[in-house]
Amino acid sequence: MVEPERKTHVLTDVDVVVVGGGPAGIGAALASARNGADTTLIERCGSLGGMSTLGLMCVVVPPMLGVTKEIFDRLRNMGYAVDYEDRWPKGMTSNALAHFSAWEGLGLTVFDPEAFRIVVNEMMEEEGVRLLFHSQFVDTIVEDGAIRAALLENVSGRQAIKGKVFVDATGTGDVVARSGAPYVEARDATGVPMPMTLMYKMGGVDFEKLLEHQKKDPELAKLIAEAKAKGELPYYRPKKSVEEMKGHYDAVYTGHPRLEMSPLVFRDEMLVWGGPVPHEWGLDGTKVEDLTRAEVNVRKQIWAEVNFLKKYVPGFENAFLSTVSSYMGVREKRHPVGEHVLTFDDVKSGRKFDDATLRLNPDPGAIILGLPTTLSFDLPYRCLLPKKIDNLLLAGDNISADHGAFLHIRNVVKAMNIGQVAGTAAALSAKKRVKPKDLDYPTLRTKLVKQGLLPR
Repeated sequence: MVEPERKTHVLTDVDVVVVGGGPAGIGAALASARNGADTTLIERCGSLGGMSTLGLMCVVVPPMLGVTKEIFDRLRNMGYAVDYEDRWPKGMTSNALAHFSAWEGLGLTVFDPEAFRIVVNEMMEEEGVRLLFHSQFVDTIVEDGAIRAALLENVSGRQAIKGKVFVDATGTGDVVARSGAPYVEARDATGVPMPMTLMYKMGGVDFEKLLEHQKKDPELAKLIAEAKAKGELPYYRPKKSVEEMKGHYDAVYTGHPRLEMSPLVFRDEMLVWGGPVPHEWGLDGTKVEDLTRAEVNVRKQIWAEVNFLKKYVPGFENAFLSTVSSYMGVREKRHPVGEHVLTFDDVKSGRKFDDATLRLNPDPGAIILGLPTTLSFDLPYRCLLPKKIDNLLLAGDNISADHGAFLHIRNVVKAMNIGQVAGTAAALSAKKRVKPKDLDYPTLRTKLVKQGLLPR
């Protein structure tokens, strides 16, 4: 079908347009505004935070730098962010059910997602960022290799936001795809995307009672077998070993129920990292049919799992399902092709670059791949610069990286830090009226050092 030509109302014309209000978008919008740019942040939902709030990914891995540190300092002062290990009863940190059982001593932080939303809203107001909630980004207008406007659909109809520089913080590379910039489809080493997961929270959990039961059934294997024999865990499938997955990282996302738990700010509240889509389904988070199938089937799985916990597992007798993530957590999406594609070889060799923007550590979970967590590698500015489109910057999960490198940049803190880099570069480019690709790197580096993102 061919849509008829139409005129679209221009809502505003600004310096920097950030698309996506998750961790990367938060970092980008705040940094852009603080560097003097008139900034608009577009978000399809009714609040900020993305996977860290709506997706219930409310456990973060340090180091806290820049904007990230500010946010979590505020949350700590309010009593809504605490050390992960302070929230488990003694002995639970290395428990067989603990999601971070192998990550002791890393300084993990748990936080309340509702307080997080309030804090970031306040910070946006303080910096004069214009927020546009309930607005779905749908397309771009591109002329001469540059985006002239982002097109939105919302309750007011179809609108256009014009800007000098744009930041793709969608997490799915939507701006990249709609503007014609090149990208690679998500595929892991087995040829399919990493599996998606729907997180959920339970309240009223008696952790001490659970610990007592685990003395005789550490991984609840006996209870799972009993429930399965009675047909009460129809979605159960055993977790695959790393060896069975031929050394592949996605072994950690197999099996159901996963029953991998994390404590939250309130002592009887538990985050369950359950609800994974079977890896063998090969569902793609950039295809709406696959997302729909995932949402429907995983909610069935969660319901069966909650009923199992309440009926069979000591400590869950009075527990209740308090929240299910508002949307599916899609781990791996489109990989834009930038001026440099960060590779797994770059990561494992600890490579340094002349245009470094951040010094990062591998994901702690990647010890499964034999990488030491003490390793560090540079993220070059060129990974934020997509090919073909001159006034677009990449942030968060959208940066230019292959699958192996992507595993090591995908978390809340790193996404926010990368967003802060992108927002700073966007503001400087808009003010100097240069393409981000032509931005003077020493000037950018000076700003990043001042913001605490890079060492002096």
